[in-house]
Amino acid sequence: MGRVLAVTDIHGNWRGLKEVLGSEDYDALFVAGDLSDYSGSADKVVDVLIKHSKSRAYVVIGNMDSPKLIDDLRRYEEVTVLHGNASKFLNYVVVGFSGGLISPFNTAFELDEDSFKELAANAAKSITEVDHGGMLLITHTPPYNTKVDLTYSGMHVGSKVIREFIEGCRPLITICGHIHEGRGYDYVGRTLVINPGPLLRGFYALIEIDGEIKFELRGLK
Repeated sequence: MGRVLAVTDIHGNWRGLKEVLGSEDYDALFVAGDLSDYSGSADKVVDVLIKHSKSRAYVVIGNMDSPKLIDDLRRYEEVTVLHGNASKFLNYVVVGFSGGLISPFNTAFELDEDSFKELAANAAKSITEVDHGGMLLITHTPPYNTKVDLTYSGMHVGSKVIREFIEGCRPLITICGHIHEGRGYDYVGRTLVINPGPLLRGFYALIEIDGEIKFELRGLK
């Protein structure tokens, strides 16, 4: 059985991250992006990840994070950074996509759908090179037309390419973020898609993977 702690949209809340990391038991930490605060600094959050996580951290970075953070994080043995590539957790293959879709806000790390399509093709190739008992997907950008990519204005703003990747590769679970008000879960086919909600506000998720998947959306008190 694997127990996963999933967080996203930390936005510099290193104190909240430290509290969550210390209060839960888990075998892997999944981070679905936006580590940086609104000034663009992720230094304190990365420091907490390295010093206080009880397990390996599998990380994608978000639209608010500088692309340089990918290389910065790869310097740490305790962190696996995912961006169109695959890694292993227990008997599972873990795949990730960093960055956000092009937006009117011109944030630090934005990609168009063609770029996500290229990343998806690279990921699909990586998956075939790894023996595994199922796929786990981490992506900052949610899949299109789900409960977790729905904004307050009623618009679906997720990625169609990521949805197509899920439909084709059928991961057991997808962890995403980006849309703060999209906290919750949905399904794309049989794939469970979870947006833990922003850790900026103290939200996170615990997931148990043992044949079937059990999860709980939690928050700091």
